[in-house]
Amino acid sequence: MKTPLLAGRRLALICETSTESYSFGPDGTVAAILGEKNGPACAPIFRYRVLSADSIELLDGDGVFAAWTHIEIDGDLLRARCNGQAKVFRIG
Repeated sequence: MKTPLLAGRRLALICETSTESYSFGPDGTVAAILGEKNGPACAPIFRYRVLSADSIELLDGDGVFAAWTHIEIDGDLLRARCNGQAKVFRIG
């Protein structure tokens, strides 16, 4: 199955209030930074699982942390529904 994300690339959320960045490793890990702009943040490590050509799950120690569906890549932008919420990321 073709992975919908490019391993070794970084995704950064385009948002004025929240910070989300994800670095997808070729070994199935994801280093993340999650938080508020100019506010608190955390840096968890997840695993990711490809469900289809346009969807993945991010997994933590308790199970599914987030489901990304309807993933579309257009140039240097990635659009997805993350736990049902539409988000746009810049691919770096």
